[in-house]
Amino acid sequence: MLENYANEFLQKNFNLSLAVPVRISKRMTAKLGAFQIKYKNSKVIVEEIVMSHNFVIHNAAPTILDVLYHECVHYALYATGQPYRDSDRTFTDTLKRLGISKTQTYKYKGQSHLYECRKCRYQFTRQVKGYEKRYICRNCRGQFSYKGVVMQE
Repeated sequence: MLENYANEFLQKNFNLSLAVPVRISKRMTAKLGAFQIKYKNSKVIVEEIVMSHNFVIHNAAPTILDVLYHECVHYALYATGQPYRDSDRTFTDTLKRLGISKTQTYKYKGQSHLYECRKCRYQFTRQVKGYEKRYICRNCRGQFSYKGVVMQE
């Protein structure tokens, strides 16, 4: 279904057809969406648009489509040989012209993991599980404990 919206958007604004898959990933937690290019031995092996499952199920359709269209602009500029990264002027000008939001416009909504410092009781959430095993508190150098799953709105 997202592929239909992406294809329509690309046809209307860039006169391009969508030639890459649109995939929904349950593992994508740090980003809302991404246009991914994977290389092996300096050859492109995978090009795809990936959307976060948590993002898709916890947001309204206009928000989801805005992020999808943002990724489609990455794809369209890449496919036409133009600068396509977030920091490129061509990319930001194209977003502005089409009325599409920039990166980090939307806050994460969905399932997060709550952690607490055992020493100073500082609490925070992350989208990844296992944070307490790898990091220590920046305030008091104490260890974290995992408190459970919370929903972020």
